[in-house]
This record gives sequence, structure tokens and C-alpha cells, in this order.
Amino acid sequence: MTTSGHAFVRPRAGGNILVPTGSRRGALAGVSLLTRSRTPAVTAQWLLFGAVAVAGPRVIPGTRVGGEPPGGAALWQALSSRVGPFDGLALYERPQGSRTGVAAVLLHRGRPAGFLKVRDEPDTLDREVRALSAFPGGQAAGFRVPKVLDRDETHGSHWMLIEAMPPRPARPLRGTVLAVLVAQIQRRLAVVVPRPPGTPDHWLPMHGDLTVWNLRRCGAGLPWLIDWEDARWAPPGADRVYYEATHTAVFGRPPASRELTGPAEAVLFWTRQVERRPAADRDAPFNARLRAALRAMCPAA
Repeated sequence: MTTSGHAFVRPRAGGNILVPTGSRRGALAGVSLLTRSRTPAVTAQWLLFGAVAVAGPRVIPGTRVGGEPPGGAALWQALSSRVGPFDGLALYERPQGSRTGVAAVLLHRGRPAGFLKVRDEPDTLDREVRALSAFPGGQAAGFRVPKVLDRDETHGSHWMLIEAMPPRPARPLRGTVLAVLVAQIQRRLAVVVPRPPGTPDHWLPMHGDLTVWNLRRCGAGLPWLIDWEDARWAPPGADRVYYEATHTAVFGRPPASRELTGPAEAVLFWTRQVERRPAADRDAPFNARLRAALRAMCPAA
């Protein structure tokens, strides 16, 4: 892979996405990285996707940027010889300034060859590898997860390569039966996620980032459940509480328009987690809405 002279556009509607402009297929893969949840935003993404399919990347509104991908030329040159052939990137930068790392759809002749996550430390990637090992072949009852293709360290950076989702806009899954989904997550993860010493006996495994933007339908077939880096043990109800609170923060209402409630221990667990997030992060306004949703779930927590 050539590690210099890359051309990207940073869409106005997605400040943490860099869409490659070298090919129409690559640009479509980049536009698909935009994570939209509200219906008008998903519709706008599909309109942009269709415009790029017809007229190419020049129609994407945003800032044109160029140069080397994050991490430097040496890292990407080494990765190109390690993970297999790729000739382009669609980049995803984490919106939280407190969470370092970058991710990219690796492109080969404009088509996705895998989704690469690069981190400074190994812990979150090791956690995700363990969690995904609970789903052989990437399959579960009612949903699918990305298959792990490779995991290693290169030039001091830790990385994992997983299966890429289809290069088309995805939408949140409607009508999710959380109880069934969470029960399966707990059962599968209990086998592969170690229980840390001192963990309360009644705590259960959780996905750790169960949200409307991580549980998505992308074309035909089963929906995808992605981003397992935070899989760990937590109070009962933690995944459900976080899903419902983030849903409220995004849409202004809980799922299925029912009363927003949650077990006090799980609500307090997430309240403390969210309060530790830096106020300077790009998603600070969302975190403020999330704290309000958590308070509404259990005011005494």
C-alpha cells in the first residue's frame, strides 16, 4: 500500500469519518461508516450514498484533506505486508478524545477487505477477541457478530482485523426484544469473559456498549451487533439500562415509548461511568442527555 498522497473528504455530517476519494467504491464504503440513528439522518445518508453511486466522491460535501493516515507511514506500510493486500482506507476516528485509537475499513480495489482497529494498549482488543470467540462463525440466535480475522502488534501499536459489514448504510434495529438478546449475551460471555477477583457474586456478563448505533440492520439477513471492546461483568440489568438510556438520549424517548425505569444498582453503575467521561469530548452534549436519562430511570440512584 502507498502510505502517502491519500486524499479524503471529511463529510460535514460526520466529523470523525474520512472518506477516500480515489474511487467510487471506496467512497461508498466510507459513506457507509457514518452511524446514523434518527430516520431523517438515515434517509440523508442513503441520499448521499445514492449520489456518490451515480456521480462519484466529488459530490460529498465536506473538507478535503490529504497526507498520511493516522499513525504514520511506517505503521501502515508494515500493516500492509501483515494483514494482506489493501490499496485504500476509509477511516473512523473515535469521537471521544479520552479514548485513543483509530479504525479503518481496508479496501482492496475499492471493496472492503476487513475492518481494522488500532490501539495504543492491548486490553480493549483482547477483551473484544475473547467476547467474539463466544460466537463461532460469527453467528448467534437472532443476530450476528464480526468474525475475528487476525490480531497482533506492529510498530508498538496493537491491532485486530475483523470482518467488515457490507458497504451500505445501516439502520438501527426496530422492535428489539432486549430480554432475549441480553440473556443470550450473558450466557455466551459467561464462558469466555473471566470474572475479575472481587466481582460481586450476583453480577453478570454484559456487552458493555449495547446501543442503537451498535445493533444495526445492514441489508438482508440477521442484524449485526458490533463493538465488543467493553465486554465485562456488571450489575444485573446493565445492558438493558444502557440501551434504554442511550435510546432516550438519541430519540428523546425510551424504546417502544414505555416508561423508562431500571434497577438502581445498574443505573448507578452507568451514572458513575458517564460522569467520568471528560467534558471536553466531542460527544459531551450527548453525555449530558445520557446523564439526564439515567437520572429519570431511577432518581434515587
